[in-house]
Amino acid sequence: PRMSLSIERYIDVGISPETKNDIFHSSYYRLPANKKNVKIITTVHDFTYEVFPKGLKTIVHHWQKKRAILNSDGIICISESTRKDMLKYIPEAQDIPTKVIYNGVSDFTPLEKTSSNDKYVVFVGARNGYKNFTSCVKALQKHEDIKLVVVGGGKFNAEEITLLNEYIPGRFNHAGFVSEEELNLLYSNAYCLIYPSLYEGFGIPVIEAMRSGCPVIASNSSSVKEIATGSAILLDKITEDDISHALLKLGDNVIREKLISAGLVNSTKFSWTKMAQETLNFYDEIRDIK
Repeated sequence: PRMSLSIERYIDVGISPETKNDIFHSSYYRLPANKKNVKIITTVHDFTYEVFPKGLKTIVHHWQKKRAILNSDGIICISESTRKDMLKYIPEAQDIPTKVIYNGVSDFTPLEKTSSNDKYVVFVGARNGYKNFTSCVKALQKHEDIKLVVVGGGKFNAEEITLLNEYIPGRFNHAGFVSEEELNLLYSNAYCLIYPSLYEGFGIPVIEAMRSGCPVIASNSSSVKEIATGSAILLDKITEDDISHALLKLGDNVIREKLISAGLVNSTKFSWTKMAQETLNFYDEIRDIK
């Protein structure tokens, strides 16, 4: 019987001793119990715990991550930003063959607009501290024609409900968990995606929105500035005034259309097929190292 995932994720994986010339690829910092006949590749996503420490959780997570990385024959980082963070927090990894392979995103496309006249912005994912949800809500206070649609990240807590009712009463809703088709439609009809997170290993919603023909307002930090490459409004400071000003800018159709076009072009650089092919090529490179 399987153990609870919360325990299993910290335990080495048993593999057959007959395994020869194989690749063990972990996307969550686990190692094989028998390392003799396999090459180990670890995918490194981000250093959120290190950038924003959370006591014991950080210590345990960092220990597991460091152990996996330093026992790997090859490392895949999902962005150049993550690779730099790895060398900052685990400098001993500098001699391990490392490849930056970007995540793919779903095959979203600009969908035909629905007849609804609702003007709304989308906020996707977790909303804690460095994700700057509070600044996003406050920024919408003066924009009385714009609603806020939140996707994922769990239900609103009491504190968030108070915040929302104070600044944008009656202008918010939680879409909860949506299918890819529903998300594609939400992006396609949105005024923009607001993605003010101060730290990401990659930032999939940024590219998903671009693929859907949805303009993006985001933080000019970590991997987001790397993957957005001039196709979004990137803010050096995430304050309610800065977000509010960016929302006004998007009211200019010339700026808006330029961002949509640039975003569509930029988003074509990211696909799961490309990611899979680059990963297979990296397997071959690591297999060939004696």
